[in-house]
Order: sequence, then C-alpha cells, then structure tokens
Amino acid sequence: MQLSMRLLTLTLLICSVPTVSGQTQLPSTAATVPQQFPAEQPTALGGLQQPSQLPTTTLEQTQAVGAPLAQVTSVPAQQPPGAIAPTEQAAFGPPFQLDAVEQQFVDQILQMWENAGANIKTYDCRFERWEYDPVFGPSNDPMIKCTGQLTYAKPDKGSFKIEDIQRYVQKDPEKPGEYVLQKEEVGEHWVCDGKAIYEYKHDKKQLVVQPLPEEMRGKSIVDGPLPFLFGAEAAKLKARYWIRSRQGNAAEIWLEAYPRTQADAANYHHVDVMLERKTMMPKAIQVHMPNGSSRAVYMFEKPSVNGALNQLFGALFNSPRTPLGWTRVVEELPTAPQAAQSSDTQLK
Repeated sequence: MQLSMRLLTLTLLICSVPTVSGQTQLPSTAATVPQQFPAEQPTALGGLQQPSQLPTTTLEQTQAVGAPLAQVTSVPAQQPPGAIAPTEQAAFGPPFQLDAVEQQFVDQILQMWENAGANIKTYDCRFERWEYDPVFGPSNDPMIKCTGQLTYAKPDKGSFKIEDIQRYVQKDPEKPGEYVLQKEEVGEHWVCDGKAIYEYKHDKKQLVVQPLPEEMRGKSIVDGPLPFLFGAEAAKLKARYWIRSRQGNAAEIWLEAYPRTQADAANYHHVDVMLERKTMMPKAIQVHMPNGSSRAVYMFEKPSVNGALNQLFGALFNSPRTPLGWTRVVEELPTAPQAAQSSDTQLK
C-alpha cells in the first residue's frame, strides 16, 4: 500500500469538522449523497445574487453509493502537493464551463470554506462508510457497511480505525438479502504521528511503517491528496480542481470537483461534497471511482471539535509498539526519480 493511499483516507475523512470553539456536535447524517446531480444553478449565498432558483432536495431523493476508497488510491509515491507545476497538456478540456456569476459564487463558497477551517485544532468523531459496487455486489444496496472512529490533531496527526464490518448476504435470490456482522474480519487501522504512517496488517501480523518525507513533516494534512476536503486555501483548490456548485437547499450546499492533474485523476473521477451552510463544513462525501461505476460514501456522526484533550486522545498519535508475535516492516522513502515520474500533469 502506498503512502498516498494512507494520506488520502486521512485527508478524506478529517474534512467533516465543523469550525467552532469548544465542543460541537452535528446531527448524524443518513444516506444523503446523491447518485447523480441534476444540472442546476447555484443558490444565493452571503449576498451573492442567485442566478436561478433551485428545487428542494429531500433525503428520499438521494442515495449513498460507493466502493472501498483503497481500491483506487494505490498510486506511485508522489511529491507532496503544493503549487502545481504543469508538465504537459492533455487533449481534452474541463468537464464544464462556468459563466461569470457562477464562478463568483464558487469563489465565494471556497473562501468561506477556507475561513471556516482555519480554527480547527482537534477533532474526534464516529463515521459510517458505505461501499457500493454494482459489478460485484447488489445494484441498489451497499455491498459493505462499516463503522469506525476518526481522530485528528492539527497539523499532521491522525488516527483512522474501522471497528465493525457488515457484508450484504443474499442466501435466496428470490428474497432480499441481509447484512451480516463479520465478527472475525478486522478493518483498516492507520495512525500518523507526524513523522510516519503506521498501518496494522492483521492478516500478515505486520506493523508497516511508512516514514514521511522531511518536506511533509509538520505540515497540514490539508495539502494531502484530497486537499479540498479540509477546506484548504481557495487558490490551491482552484489550481488543482475544476469546481462547480450543482445542487443545494436551505440547509446544504453541494460542490462537485474534478481533478485537473493525471495523478489525481488516477485516484478518482470526481468528488461530491455536501456542505452544511451553518458551519461551511462537509456533512457527507462521495468519491466516484475512475471505473465509472463504483463509489464510496462517508457520513459523519456527532463530531467533537476543539474539545479538551485527555491522556487517551494524545496517546492515539504516539508511535505504536509492535504487537507481540508481529513483525515491524519499515518501508523506504520514495527516491527523487520516483517522485519525478509521478509529477502532476494538467488535464486541460
């Protein structure tokens, strides 16, 4: 498993933090990521004139679908994304065009998002992950349902752990299937202490250590493979993604982002983000895989933001000891030629 895969999941999940002082809780989110966005114009926001009126979207009109994020994030190790340096041109352009009013609206959303994420220091929450794959699983139901815990301390420490896994089982093709708890199956478990990422591989009884390059240590995970999910700098988001507002209502704003670079496009086709208007932070995220049929959705529950740190919270980010009977495997840092081979190429 490559360094970028681990950073991608940490980056993806930490994005759900609402920005307030003290402890704050968002209402738990059900399956609210739509399968497909209708072609709509953005709603008004912060005094910006609304181009056209949006219809109201109900939960019954939405569907959460996805596939395991790890299936599409194993790409060659690459230099940490910052300012993008285009190296060659592709034969096709952006997937959509925005007029001046639409672009102004998107710019305003991104700036508000950047401002909202600036005060996050610590974060802890439960989450659900639904994995859909219409090829290998049911066409309209999740193939796998997982629950887990996500913890983050600014700027570069994180913990991600899948605790329960349920798989869709259909014994009788004439009857609906059911979800069966996999008592013996162990989910992903990663820890980042700011200097390295540690992955527990239970099937091999290995603790895999991936050291972070010096240039990535002490820097925010905001600059990871999916920076926009943290509410990163608006300028960086627009440099790496084509972004538009596709659908919204009184409580939520929907954004759709397409990667501009080949390195990012190898990980995902595009990403849908549901922002809560009150906090300007994501409630749910859907990642569309490059294969065009599989998707992954994450839903966040009762996050605690900037809460009082206890001893247990801090211990989550300590360099873990190798469990008894396990092997500690330390991977080598990527060499300069490897990083050069995966340099970002603009798709425009």
